[in-house]
Order: sequence, then C-alpha cells, then structure tokens
Amino acid sequence: MPGNMFKRIAHGASRQIGVLADTRVPSSLLRPVIRAYSTAMGVRMDEAEVPEGGFERFGDFFARRLKNSARALCTDPDAVVSPCDGRLVAVHALSDDATRGLVVKGYDYNLSKLLGGPVGDRFAGGQGCVIYLHPRDYHRVHVSMDAQLHEVRHISGTRFPVAPWSESRVEGLYEKNERMVFHFRVGKGHMALVMVAAFGVGHIETAFGPHPGEHTSAARLHDPAVAMHKGDEIGAFRLGSTVVLLWSRGLINALPAPGRLLFGQRIGSHMKKAT
Repeated sequence: MPGNMFKRIAHGASRQIGVLADTRVPSSLLRPVIRAYSTAMGVRMDEAEVPEGGFERFGDFFARRLKNSARALCTDPDAVVSPCDGRLVAVHALSDDATRGLVVKGYDYNLSKLLGGPVGDRFAGGQGCVIYLHPRDYHRVHVSMDAQLHEVRHISGTRFPVAPWSESRVEGLYEKNERMVFHFRVGKGHMALVMVAAFGVGHIETAFGPHPGEHTSAARLHDPAVAMHKGDEIGAFRLGSTVVLLWSRGLINALPAPGRLLFGQRIGSHMKKAT
C-alpha cells in the first residue's frame, strides 16, 4: 500500500475508533465485548479494579486501574522502576551534542523534534529507552523515581499505529504522532517521559498537562515544580501506546536487556552522585 494512502486510512480510522472507545455503551452490550477482547489479548481481569455495575465505555476498561495487590513497587531507595507495563524494546546511548541517539527501526530521532522544543545539553551523553505497551497491558503511566515535575508539553499530531509493521511504513513515527512530554528534574539531572499516542487513542489523560484542542500544541509550566514520588501516576492512555524515557548522563544505570516489564519492577539504579 502506498505510504500516503496508508497514512490517510490509518489516521481516519484511528480517530473513529477513538470516538467509539469514549462512547457510553449499555453494559449488556459492552460486557461481552470486554470479555472477548480480554480472552483474545490475554488481559488479566483478576488484576483489575472493576467499577460496581461494570465499565461504561471501552476506553474506561482500557485505562482500567489495578488492584493494590496486582503490582509490587520496588521501594529500595536507589531503585528506578518501570513506569508502566510493556516490552522494553531497546536502551539507547544519546549523542554528546544531545540531539540524537534514539534509533528506532533505523530512524535516528531528533530529540528537539521529539520533545517539542530545544533540549540544550540536558541529555548530552545520556541514555533513553522505548517501552511498547501491548493491548493486554495496564495502560497507566507512573514516575520512575522521586523527581520534580516542572513542565508538561502537549504536541499535536497524528495517531498512527505504533506496532512494528507500522513503524516500518511511517518514518519518524514518534515525531509525527500526538504526544505528551513530561520534563522532570532529579537533583541536578534531568529526565523526560514521552507518552506517544497511537492508533485509536481517544486521548491521553493527565492532571498535570495543558488541555488544548487535539490539533493544538501547548505547554504548562509548573512553578514551583510538583514534587513527585516514585510510583505516582502521571497519566493514562485510552488505547494503544508507547512510552519513551530519556535521562541525563550518569543518572540511571544497569537497565535490563530488552524484554517484558511490569510497572513497579526495578529496572535500574539512581546514581545520586551524578545529581
């Protein structure tokens, strides 16, 4: 399928699915849909908090909360935890000029474009990683370590699928899709978390960001910064998605090899001497 045609079809279908996901549906109709979806995708409904009377919208089910017992948050003082469920695709070394180094499907992302503005030297010689959330996964996103949230930026864009088959058809996918960018300070270091919208995402929910129209980019500065603790929730996806995490040189070490992650599990250590 020619690239432009693929983009038009994916974009239009994604918007329609997002609207349907946020439409209230009688429980008698929605429950069998959720049951079939959960069976097909391997969703662990025994881990989910289900409202009395059931979910009213498919998007509510997709952004479901977990029971407190479903995930164990690593409480070691130096532990950096996974911000979400998902598959760690790769860990990347960022360039010394803080512009590139996040390479996905052969495309070397420009960090300023990805983050929606100049990054200076905040991530010079740092690292980054990409976490892909499967449709079965818990789709709320949390802070990986104690940090100060000082800016949240909404960047308008498309909602192409983020599955591997789509990434090979849309070059620079994460720069094109709608996203929410959270900037944190960790001591003297920096961390950025990017929630990348995907096919069918009704919207990205967050209490900390700007609330522009879907076709409008905007930023919200937090002054004073918001003190956040490891494990605090920062946002939720309404449908499929990807998380990109970037950090300053020497801030985090010992990330695991690519593979399955669960929110709250230790993925690295916070190098306090670097902050």
